Amino acid sequence: MEGEIWSTLHTARIANAVFFISMMVSIWIAARFSSVAAEKGINMVGKIICSLFAIGVFMGNWTIGSTVMNSYSGFAKAFEMLGETGVELSPMATGYIEYFGTEMTGMPNPVMMLVGVTGLLIALAPLWFNSSD
Repeated sequence: MEGEIWSTLHTARIANAVFFISMMVSIWIAARFSSVAAEKGINMVGKIICSLFAIGVFMGNWTIGSTVMNSYSGFAKAFEMLGETGVELSPMATGYIEYFGTEMTGMPNPVMMLVGVTGLLIALAPLWFNSSD
């Protein structure tokens, strides 16, 4: 049974990889929109629209990061529940439970938080800060 959980986990990691790629692409798009808009000297309404888009990208990526972390915690919970049935878990499964924990969270891991915050700043900086300052 533990092998089936591992197999399902590794299949789910494909979706997580696609999530990560979508996060990087969305950050790039937000940053690109902002840099092009800043180069063209858009007005305040345009800056606000681009900023709202960048904030939306940030919030969407936060949700994706939280979803990924919750999926990992869900698999840890599955290992824990399997262990509670009397099945002896492998050291890898036990370590997995210790590393990810079994509680759901509304937050991505710290690395993804850093990526999200810096992506937001990269997208907002060209709009609101003059590069000659």
